[in-house]
Amino acid sequence: MLEKKYRQSVVGVFVNIEGKVLLGERSDAPGSWQMPQGGVEAGENPEAGLRREMREEIGTTAFQIIRWGEHQCRYEFPADLPGNVAKKYRGQEQTWFLLQFDLNAGPDLAHSDREFSAFRWELPAVALDGIIDWKRDCYEQGFKSIGIPTK
Repeated sequence: MLEKKYRQSVVGVFVNIEGKVLLGERSDAPGSWQMPQGGVEAGENPEAGLRREMREEIGTTAFQIIRWGEHQCRYEFPADLPGNVAKKYRGQEQTWFLLQFDLNAGPDLAHSDREFSAFRWELPAVALDGIIDWKRDCYEQGFKSIGIPTK
């Protein structure tokens, strides 16, 4: 049997003038907040995957890439994690991007795929505190790779 591979994915970390990051509340898991992210499809490079995922998840591509993380981080899915992605892949290998919305732009639920039901801005340390344990090390590395302090 072939060993499962890591799914290539991207994370978009939007930062505002106060140094807070954008979090979305998952529609399928009320009370679960995360940064917009998703898989890179076959034939896409990380930047193209990022732009597609942000259009789908937050309803806009009106943003600028400030920094592209120098290193990828990875995490493994728990053995009991439900869902097709967990059955197909060992875990995720993420490329992190530091992003900033264009002037007068922001998330637009009306033009999104409704993966999120709401958005809020939080300090990076608060965002990190809300991450599930098995993703935490990767998230610490991801924030560091784009120059975001979490302490």
